[in-house]
Amino acid sequence: MQEANMSRRAMLASLGMAGAALATGGIMGANAGSVNESVYGAGTAYIDIEDYGAVPGGVTDCSAAIQSAINAVQGGLSGTVRIPKGKWKAKNLVVENCTIAFDDGAVLVLELGANDNGMLLRSNTQLLNATFEVTNSASPPDGNFGNVFRLGNYEAVPGEVHSGIRVHGAKLYCHNTVRKSQAVEILGQVSDFVLDDIALYGPFDAGIIIHWGGDVGSSNAHNKEVTYSYHPHDGVLRNIRFFPYNGTAGNFGIILSAVYDITVENVVFDGWIRPLWILPGDVYAQVATDAEKTKVQTGIVIRDLAIWDPPARVSNKGAAPIFIQGASATVRTPLGPTYTLDSISSVHVSGVTYALSPGKTYSGSPLLLVYYSSGVTVERVTASGFENVAEYLALVEYSNDCRISYAGATGAGSRLYGCINCAVDARTTGTTSTQTGGKSGLTAAGTMLNATLTAPLAIGAATVSLSAVSTTLTVPKGHRIWLTGDKSVMIAKTIQLSATAPNTVQIEPAQVSESSGAAAVVKVVCSGITLTGSYSKWEQGIMLSDVNGARVEAQFLLNGKYDVILSGSRADNIRIDKSSFVSGGQKNNGTLLANVHLGTTGDRISVTSCGFEPQGSPLVNRHIVGSAELSNVSISDNDFGGSTLEPIAVGPQSAAASQRGKVSIYGNTCKIGAAPVAAGTIQGRYVGGSFHGIASAAPTTGSWRTGDLLVNEAPAVGSPKGWRCTATGTPGTWVSEGNL
Repeated sequence: MQEANMSRRAMLASLGMAGAALATGGIMGANAGSVNESVYGAGTAYIDIEDYGAVPGGVTDCSAAIQSAINAVQGGLSGTVRIPKGKWKAKNLVVENCTIAFDDGAVLVLELGANDNGMLLRSNTQLLNATFEVTNSASPPDGNFGNVFRLGNYEAVPGEVHSGIRVHGAKLYCHNTVRKSQAVEILGQVSDFVLDDIALYGPFDAGIIIHWGGDVGSSNAHNKEVTYSYHPHDGVLRNIRFFPYNGTAGNFGIILSAVYDITVENVVFDGWIRPLWILPGDVYAQVATDAEKTKVQTGIVIRDLAIWDPPARVSNKGAAPIFIQGASATVRTPLGPTYTLDSISSVHVSGVTYALSPGKTYSGSPLLLVYYSSGVTVERVTASGFENVAEYLALVEYSNDCRISYAGATGAGSRLYGCINCAVDARTTGTTSTQTGGKSGLTAAGTMLNATLTAPLAIGAATVSLSAVSTTLTVPKGHRIWLTGDKSVMIAKTIQLSATAPNTVQIEPAQVSESSGAAAVVKVVCSGITLTGSYSKWEQGIMLSDVNGARVEAQFLLNGKYDVILSGSRADNIRIDKSSFVSGGQKNNGTLLANVHLGTTGDRISVTSCGFEPQGSPLVNRHIVGSAELSNVSISDNDFGGSTLEPIAVGPQSAAASQRGKVSIYGNTCKIGAAPVAAGTIQGRYVGGSFHGIASAAPTTGSWRTGDLLVNEAPAVGSPKGWRCTATGTPGTWVSEGNL
């Protein structure tokens, strides 16, 4: 317990003064005796609910009496309704143009049925120092009901706008034995609202939901087709705490569904299952008002979250403690699903602390999931206590233009899958188990779908017709459909490809043509990704599997088998640059152990300006090793320091690979007396259109061109100076340039 307490104190310190304040009773402090003066003001008149017939004790229904007091304020008798010390039973209170202030020790007791709320907060309302105790006798039919308090309306009516709402210093206690209601909903046409210094206790199914509203109807609201929608905006959630109550915590903490310009800061989740869920809703792209259509899921800023002891959950990646989704969960209009991949999106999350106390367990989902999203940044994430958890720390799938940075590790590392133009900066150290247990600190991978063209493709075409797709999958825009002869077209709009029905895919104007019946491959692979940071004590530091376009600039230390490995069916356009490799090969089991393993078919790959330091007797048996099917590879300007190894062993290339382009090896430094490359590997580079290198003999394999030149790497009197190719071929015709 002492270690857990110390961990939490450290986390609160990381939240700053506001975090410390909220953990010790809130911004108003544990002694809120001065609240009355600060709320009412010196000499301010107020209306006391007892003067309107309210009876303390929490048994008598005081709804009518309290509503009468509120109505009196709205009628201009005073500016503040006072809730005195004691328990007061009420529900379905409507508050507008009014301040309600609770004395210390004042509690509103809510016994809510399926169609009840505690309070409806409308425009120009303040709720100060409130305490609620809620019990729900039945689950509500939709988000319009079952709330401690609600702002706005799920069934949003044109012209019904709510703004200028402030809630400060509230405590909400849930007395339910099961999770079946939400604490707070903010719905539809609501703007200019602030919730500050709020604490939620116990098994709420959801804590705070900020959600679009529209013409959902008064019944079956979750399923009705929608023709217009409104979206909460210009709101702040600040200094919010989510705690267990009587040993039970809540489910969802904060849900942001189809909102914009929302700030959330200084929030603690203690034991809640799904602290933060951000999604685009299911209507806005088609039916939002013109003023809001391009704004939804933009301007979302989340700062300084502490997630303590998230519990194990049923295995489901969508149950991640932080889940940022860019795809609509359901479809409420005839036009089909919406994706932030196809529109402007801006979500910025920073300063997240995950902590798992000693003796606690976690399983069931990654800690962070970014799914079918674009424009998402998640940075300054730290995770401690999860090193032996068999789940991903960060999982980013089918997303574009996202940035993720974190420090820490789980037992499964992290993964990018089918992502475009994404960047990950990780500071991750595994364990002795991950060092030899087949795990990678970071994996970038993807998939490929086979298909057939069902109509001719003409140059300039804006669509392509596909059938017989091997797997049903939603494919984000930006991925490519590859045709015969290395021709391709780019997908212009995210589409769910069907394996059983014909597909018409929107593409960028085609620059190539293709005949009907031709084979096609939809490659949903990582491309344009950037991977930085440090990776230590993993069997593989970084694995790139079926990747087309990646830059790696990182530090690698004490990894088990490979620091960087290219795998899968192929890897192209890979640049490993300005990286350091120290003390690899810790698995030390007699197998191939290499800093960089170019272990698949690939084209246009470079390893440049890197430093390799074996730290004493090397455990790796090669620094850089590559397959015979690599082409247009450049290994240059690397420093192999004091290594005693022959550092580079790539090839010899197959005839097909060498015809596409040679492996260029030049400008590398190594220990005096050490061979720079292994036997059979040729050093050299292109000069103009010819390859110039050094070798021990004229080639007998591979494709060579007229003008290629190889100098004898072991010159001696009476031996050839070198060899020149005089006729292109495999291996071509080679002529000695004469003896020394």
